[in-house]
Amino acid sequence: MTGLEAAAWGVFGGFAVEGLEFTRAIRRVGGWPWSRPQEPGPLPLATSVFIRLLVGAGLAAAAASAGQVQGPFGALAVGVAAPLLIEQLARHAPGAAGAATERAARTPAVRRASVIAVRNARRREQRRSALTAPARSGGRQDED
Repeated sequence: MTGLEAAAWGVFGGFAVEGLEFTRAIRRVGGWPWSRPQEPGPLPLATSVFIRLLVGAGLAAAAASAGQVQGPFGALAVGVAAPLLIEQLARHAPGAAGAATERAARTPAVRRASVIAVRNARRREQRRSALTAPARSGGRQDED
């Protein structure tokens, strides 16, 4: 199998995963995902899919060129697993994972997600305490 053939199968593997995720998003939202404010718009969504397909194609071609993948199913599997493969490679690269994680933690999106997570945790705690607090009477209690 040539690198180009493997890349094509890798693209198909990535497309299969993206298609299933898109289908779930349509069902969750009940229409086009970008119609909701919390969902990415069509351009960011298309960009992320393009990057995912490109990474799947590149990894499948590299695996085939190195003799790690012999047939279409292997190249397809590399395309499906591309994000996990990149994550694992980055995690085991000396010094790379720490620096990448540190840079990612400083991005506005990660900071915003952290703020939202803390706010949601506080709200859940407030709801829990409101549910477990003893019921208070609206009137005055008489003292004996």
